[in-house]
Amino acid sequence: MVVINPEQCTRCGQCAENCAVRAIYQAQDGSFQCNQAVCFACGQCVALCPAGAASMPALEPPIPYESSAFDLQPDVLLNAMRFRRSIRRFTGEKLTRRQLEQLLEAGRCAPTSSNSQSVGFVVLDEEFESMRPKIWESFARFAEANGRKLLLRRYEQYLENPGQPDTLFYGGNQMIAVTSERPVDGGLALANMELMAHAMGLGALYCGFATRAIDNDPALREYFGVTEKRHLDSCLIVGHTDLHFCRTAPRNPPRVAWR
Repeated sequence: MVVINPEQCTRCGQCAENCAVRAIYQAQDGSFQCNQAVCFACGQCVALCPAGAASMPALEPPIPYESSAFDLQPDVLLNAMRFRRSIRRFTGEKLTRRQLEQLLEAGRCAPTSSNSQSVGFVVLDEEFESMRPKIWESFARFAEANGRKLLLRRYEQYLENPGQPDTLFYGGNQMIAVTSERPVDGGLALANMELMAHAMGLGALYCGFATRAIDNDPALREYFGVTEKRHLDSCLIVGHTDLHFCRTAPRNPPRVAWR
């Protein structure tokens, strides 16, 4: 719920001009007000107001903008995107709760369609070891049903050495499963978290096989909160790695159609 303090408001009108759904309007007395029935609480007015007159009291207080704390050099950001890598070698050292919460905060800050903020996160931490064989078993059923002999061999190798790093979780023992009602919302949240993991000096891996395994098993779908309307976008394995990359990896040129 957006509240506009008339005593702080300078009546510049920027909030009304910028409002995507025209929820903010100027009343007959000249004050600006918000039609709560129309507003979808995007918070743009709170972020934009130069006088701080707009607020959302039920939510966290906003962080004032400071260039030194917020701005990134484009070349530095682009190089960070170039340098990040998918990690398939984890040390087994767990992330702290604070580190996990920082990754989730990055995911929470991602944009969502119509500001739905409906992305869900399931952090597999204390129950990881009990769920690991169940995900592997579903993965094996998926591989067998689709005639994927090489994938089935992965499961057999896991059974031979269940206590060793495997080719599904690669020594990781924490995973964040992301669900959403729109694929793009969960995808953006996952991208944010993976980049944050890189910035924190951690490793991250989008585990598509774990995602398929979960989707392939009704009990696992229920465990991770997957429903007819809420689907599983991907699983992000996170953890410490002892890999130290020395340069970026080559990439193909972008596929671009200039029209």
